[in-house]
Amino acid sequence: MMIIALSALAATSVLAPDCTAVQGLSFANTVFKSAVQIDAGAVSSGTTKMPAHCLVTGEIHPRTGVNGVRYSIGFELRLPLAWNGRFQFLGGGGVDGSIPPAYGFQRTGGAPALSQGTAVVTSDMGHTGTSGRDATFGLDPQARIDWGYNAVDKVTVLAKDVIGKFYGKAPQYAYYVGTSGGGRQGMMMAQRFPQHFDGIVSGAPILEQHLAQTGSMQMLQEFTAIAPLDANGQPILSKAYSDSDLKLINAGVLRTCDALDGVVDGLIENYPACTYDVSELQCPGAKADTCLSAQQVAAFNKVMSGPRDSAGTLLYPPTPWDTGIGEPEWRTDHIGSATGAVPNASKFTNQSIRYVFMTPAAPDFDYLKFNFDTDPASMLASAAFTATNSTQYEAFKARNGKHIVYVGLADTLVNPSGVNRWYRALIAANGGLESTKQFARLFNFPGMGHSAGGAALDQFDPVAAIQDWVEKGQAPEVLVAKGKRFPGRTRNICAYPLISRYVGSGSVDAAASFRCEMP
Repeated sequence: MMIIALSALAATSVLAPDCTAVQGLSFANTVFKSAVQIDAGAVSSGTTKMPAHCLVTGEIHPRTGVNGVRYSIGFELRLPLAWNGRFQFLGGGGVDGSIPPAYGFQRTGGAPALSQGTAVVTSDMGHTGTSGRDATFGLDPQARIDWGYNAVDKVTVLAKDVIGKFYGKAPQYAYYVGTSGGGRQGMMMAQRFPQHFDGIVSGAPILEQHLAQTGSMQMLQEFTAIAPLDANGQPILSKAYSDSDLKLINAGVLRTCDALDGVVDGLIENYPACTYDVSELQCPGAKADTCLSAQQVAAFNKVMSGPRDSAGTLLYPPTPWDTGIGEPEWRTDHIGSATGAVPNASKFTNQSIRYVFMTPAAPDFDYLKFNFDTDPASMLASAAFTATNSTQYEAFKARNGKHIVYVGLADTLVNPSGVNRWYRALIAANGGLESTKQFARLFNFPGMGHSAGGAALDQFDPVAAIQDWVEKGQAPEVLVAKGKRFPGRTRNICAYPLISRYVGSGSVDAAASFRCEMP
């Protein structure tokens, strides 16, 4: 009876600033574990100290799942005592499995939302993992659904309800911001739950792994086939290409494509025009440090042409040629650094294909035996709960929602060609480019790896951009970017389909020396 009384009281009164009062709220299938006040300056995100706020933790729908494993949708909600009226859901990453601190999205170039007075929520997306790559939850059917889309919906509804009861009014503006897995979650909100958010930022969105992972399988097979063998006759994947081999390819790509935007400056802005053939690097005779073997050339060119079945049908778009080849991220993700026959490359150790994207889950599946005629079908069923490649945005447009999507052209985990293909389809399904730009804009970052990094200008603030678009009606024509790999340089990253082209004079480090033009 006490819980009912407190819930009724909360519906007609404001709980703030009493943080502990939140724990007296009652919601179906929800357990509040704690609700405490955190003093100003007591916690920080990087060097940014957080203001005084309430920290609320809990779980939704706790249960026992397959093999006796305990599951729930865990969450953390931080409520600033001096609230600015905004609400942000900070997306997760990898396959989640832990609850990030709810400080808000932060990348170099922006400040975390909580520090600005925004209420922020995060979630483990329905399971607890040993790491952000632990995909064993895929054995549980409900955990798959929770991770795919259910958790983001349930946590959003709960967080908004608690916010309303705590402050006595609903958020004036609601945002979902995430990258990688969080980027996919943001796209899920726009497509499946368009009623929840005014503005969404989706960075490096893993939007269609049920299709894109055929590229990973192709790469692993082709590069393993040419890798040197150990004493037992087993291939050593990491030695398929040496660092010097990759630098040769990187230099060749730059030599061919850097000047296509009007100036040689280490960035390939005119990415649509960039094509390359590794054959020019082939050794005339024996393999040497200054050239590639015929086998290396054939394998690399084949991988860069995209995965195909035995009939030659392209299964997924090929990745773009960019300066990421030769960067540490490329090696880590594609071939790794293991000196023995057991690879440590991220694509080889990826569990999500076996546990989540294959249906039924196939924990022991050998990626090197992936059949490009028959096995792609095993991943199609997962699209029902994971894919975010829809072009149906009618409900999102009707609520005047805004969506910023960005991706690095050197991303080795999310194929940027797939993201661009989706955006072109979005344009085609929504009345053309100008109509689509009213609610969704795509930004391609030359040289940038997965969400950040690489030989790139990867410091920018998409959160400020989405807020200006939603709250002031100022649509972003560009995202202003800097990067530590190019000290002193500032450049405008143009909204698709425009690229940043050199005007013919001025410093390459000055944004004014470039203008947005068609490729």
